[in-house]
Amino acid sequence: MLTEAASDISLALESADREARRRKAEEDLRSLNEDLERRVAERTAQVERANRMKTEFLARTSHELRTPLNAIVGYSDLLAEEPAGPLPPTYKRFVANIQEGAQHLLHMVNDVLDLAKIEAGRIDLNREEFQPAGALEEVLSVIAPLAKIKSIAVENQLPPGANIKADRTRFKQILYNLLSNAVKFTPENGRIWVAERSREKTACFCVGDTGIGIPDAELEAIFDEFHQVGTPPGGVKEGTGLGLAITKRLVDLHGGTIWVESIPDRGSCFYFSLGPGSLETAAVAQREW
Repeated sequence: MLTEAASDISLALESADREARRRKAEEDLRSLNEDLERRVAERTAQVERANRMKTEFLARTSHELRTPLNAIVGYSDLLAEEPAGPLPPTYKRFVANIQEGAQHLLHMVNDVLDLAKIEAGRIDLNREEFQPAGALEEVLSVIAPLAKIKSIAVENQLPPGANIKADRTRFKQILYNLLSNAVKFTPENGRIWVAERSREKTACFCVGDTGIGIPDAELEAIFDEFHQVGTPPGGVKEGTGLGLAITKRLVDLHGGTIWVESIPDRGSCFYFSLGPGSLETAAVAQREW
């Protein structure tokens, strides 16, 4: 009897000890989880604060830089018109250098400012119905002279008459960024084209080129901020590496997606959509008919 009682007491003590250890382990684990959650929350808050400060700094700095740069561009353009009479050849070359450098810097500053605005959520889309072929022609009026310098053929393959619903200004900005990159990375006597690849009620477009292409390992990274791929034919890396990052953000704002297919030394095709409902219904019906 005493032996059995002692055994029962021993088992009860062991069970109580195990239960106490289990509860302590649970409390320790709960405490560790709470501490981890607190640390993650603190780190997240620090990262968000750092991102806000970075965005505000970029926005303010870009704004302050853009004002004097606009003045430099304006006065250099005025000098190039030679209002006071012909400039000596050397001075004309100096003015041309000032114009080129100021425009380059202004473009970089505008890229940084655009990215800062997007990150801060300060860009609102103004969706409207318009013909993408007409918007593309406006972009090509700027791109064509750049392509002509390298004897690059540029083709507008968008069907006339079709309408899409999107922010016209941002749509043109997307096309300009993709086309300017295509010109930059396409050798002389190459070809660039813009085609429609819409599906159902989603407007989708392709900007293709016969350029130097993109390695498989970099097909995703090219949309990261400040990432630059390769070196343009016969040139050096230029710009901020923000063009494609801004393009992706603008596509994302439309609810669309952007991706690229590329073969090194043969060319690239950038595809982007503008989200569900971006293709005007009449255009869909006409295509199906």
